[in-house]
Amino acid sequence: MKKYILWKNDGMLAAGTTLRVAEQPENFNMALHVGGDKENILKNRNKFCEDFNISLNQCVFAQQTHSDHLIKVTNVDSGKGSNDDASAIPDCDALYTKEKGIMLGVFHADCVPVLIYDPIQELICAIHAGWQGTVKEITGKAINYLKENEGVDPSQLLVYIGPAICQDNFEVGEEVVELIKNMSFDTSAFVYQNTETKKAYVDNKGLNREQCILAGVPYTNISVDKNCTYSNQENFFSYRRDKNCGRHMSFIMMKEGK
Repeated sequence: MKKYILWKNDGMLAAGTTLRVAEQPENFNMALHVGGDKENILKNRNKFCEDFNISLNQCVFAQQTHSDHLIKVTNVDSGKGSNDDASAIPDCDALYTKEKGIMLGVFHADCVPVLIYDPIQELICAIHAGWQGTVKEITGKAINYLKENEGVDPSQLLVYIGPAICQDNFEVGEEVVELIKNMSFDTSAFVYQNTETKKAYVDNKGLNREQCILAGVPYTNISVDKNCTYSNQENFFSYRRDKNCGRHMSFIMMKEGK
């Protein structure tokens, strides 16, 4: 029974994405804000913590609002959002910290999770990028902020772009296409328009990868998970497919004592 996609799990870092698991309560839904039984979701979170040898009060979560807001997390914030959504960091879709032993997490189904690790400055960042956050360029803004305010060198960053809905299944309306066209860089390579059906399809993973590259992250430093949440029902939740569904958690933590 596979429960995780692991990007990193070594002496320095634990990072990756939880999966949809039929054998776990509520299919291993990790999010409290989408309904469901709170007790079961907390069981899932505690199982996650057990698997990574941490306590739940080491986790920090945000009240995600499809914003472009980035918040710095310190030890004072430990446990925020871990037992209830009300205590989560408000109105925020990106978290970062320089503290070891704090697990940052973002919740998603079809949206794009982005995890960032700076091994030089010893800094981690977790980003939730739905199409609304993407057109606001949350990923590029986060990297540029870290460069300007935390001394991060983008050329040293390692980035993981996790499972999300793929372009073939991400149909959007003309209003979304216009917003994408109005982003600060040439987005034409990431939107396919079917001339017969007049439908448009967006590569949201690609848009976030391009933001990383334009911010100075080398292409070879970016890992992109190829899984499509929409087409793989066994392993992934999909809001576009099911409407009422759970959420994965993409997570990242620098290990203590390293």
